[in-house]
Amino acid sequence: MKTIIALALASSIVAAPAMAETFTRDGQTYDYAVKDAGGYQLITGRNVSTGQGFTLRVRNGRVSGNYAGQTVSFSAAKSTEVASR
Repeated sequence: MKTIIALALASSIVAAPAMAETFTRDGQTYDYAVKDAGGYQLITGRNVSTGQGFTLRVRNGRVSGNYAGQTVSFSAAKSTEVASR
């Protein structure tokens, strides 16, 4: 489940500029910020519903980092979902 949420987050914001954002998925709300950190994008945030934090690095089509204290690593697949605000 944690990898699914991290994948959804990373795939939805890989091309996003540096700014704070919020989204809701499966009844859980997430606050996050993305910033360019030189050779990679750094995504930091938390699950508002549970308070669990995450830090993800996106580089060369890969995502790595941690979500709620657990290490995650996976390919940054392009999302086919359309986000609405």
